[in-house]
Amino acid sequence: MKWRTILNLAVYSLQLAALVATLSACSPDSESGLQGQLLFQDRPLAKAQVEIYLRAEKDRSTQPFAVASTDQEGRYQVQLPAGSYFVIGKKRSVTEDSRTRMLMAESPGNPHQVDEGLTTVTPFNLREMGRQGGLVADADTGLSGTVTYSGQPVTRAYVYLYTETESGLMGPSYGEAVQTSDVGRFQIDLPAGRYYLVARKRLAGGRSGELQPGDLNGAYPGNPVEVRPGERLKLNPFVLEEIDPATLEERQQQGTFAATGTQLIGAILDQDGLPVGGVHVFAYLDSRMVGKPAHISAPSADDGSFVLNLADGGTYFIGARSAYGGPLEPGEWVGTYNGRADHGLEIASGNRQAVGSITVREVW
Repeated sequence: MKWRTILNLAVYSLQLAALVATLSACSPDSESGLQGQLLFQDRPLAKAQVEIYLRAEKDRSTQPFAVASTDQEGRYQVQLPAGSYFVIGKKRSVTEDSRTRMLMAESPGNPHQVDEGLTTVTPFNLREMGRQGGLVADADTGLSGTVTYSGQPVTRAYVYLYTETESGLMGPSYGEAVQTSDVGRFQIDLPAGRYYLVARKRLAGGRSGELQPGDLNGAYPGNPVEVRPGERLKLNPFVLEEIDPATLEERQQQGTFAATGTQLIGAILDQDGLPVGGVHVFAYLDSRMVGKPAHISAPSADDGSFVLNLADGGTYFIGARSAYGGPLEPGEWVGTYNGRADHGLEIASGNRQAVGSITVREVW
C-alpha cells in the first residue's frame, strides 16, 4: 500500500509538472485564457474553486486540466492555451449548524473557446447540491402557482426552473422541473434565490424535446422570481400559448440551429429502412456521448433528412434522439452513427459532408 501511494504521488507530480509547463507557455505577451465570476444567490462567491476540463463528462478519477480560486469579488482568471474548455464552479463549506454544504454548477455556456486574449465567461450562480445532485430546499421555502391556457387549467404540464438565462431558458440546464396536477397546480420546495420559470406541455407528453406546432409554451411574465428564506411564494396565473408553426420555423433558423459553413447531412431511418421525422442529431466531443452535446440539429424532416451545423471541423461522436435532456422515455427514438465502431467521424472545416443514414430504434 505504501509503494502504491508513492507511485500515485509520483504520477500526479508528473501530471502537475506537465500542466505547469503547458500554462507557462502562455507568456504575458500572448496571454490567453478564461476569466469570469462565480455567484451564489446573485452575490459574489469568494474562495470558491473553478475547475477547467477538456471534456464535457468527468468522474471522480478525472483530474481537471487547470484549477483556480475566486477572489473576494468572486472573480477568477486562468491562463490557458488555445482550445475548448468546460468550466465548473464548486465550494464546500460548513454552516453554523455544523452541516456540510456543497455548492456547485457548470457554466451554462460550456464549452468556452479560447483563442487569443482572455475569453469572458458570463457570471453564473452556484447551487446547493444534495446527495443525489438535486437542489436542497430551505425549510418552509418555495413557490406555487397555476398553469392555464385559454382560461382553463393545464394538467400534466411541466414547469421548469432556471437559475441562469444564458441557455435561452431551453434545454436541460434547468435546476428543477415538476408537473402540474389535474387542476393545473404546481408546488416546488426550493432554496432561497432568484429563478426564471418556464412551463411547457407537449402533445406527445414528454418532459423534454423540441417543441412542435400545437404544443403549449410560455415564460412566466414575472421573471425573475425572488424567493426569500422561509417564504412560500404564491405566483399569479401562468398563461401558456400554442406554438405557431411559422414562429417555430423562424427560430430554428437562428441560434442553436443557425446555418454554418461546416455541416453533416444524412437521413434518419428506422430498423425497417423507413424515414423517421422529428429526431435530433447530436455531435459530442467525448466518445461516451453523455451530458451536454457540443452541437445539435433541428428535428429531421418527414423524409428523415437532417442537417447538423458545426462551428468548426474536427472529430465528433454522433448520436440521434427524438428528445434532448433527461432520461430516455417510452416512445422515444434513439440511435448512433455506425460508420466507425466508436460512432465517431472527422470533418474538415468548411466541408458539407454526407454521412449516409443513421438507424434509430423506438424505446419501450
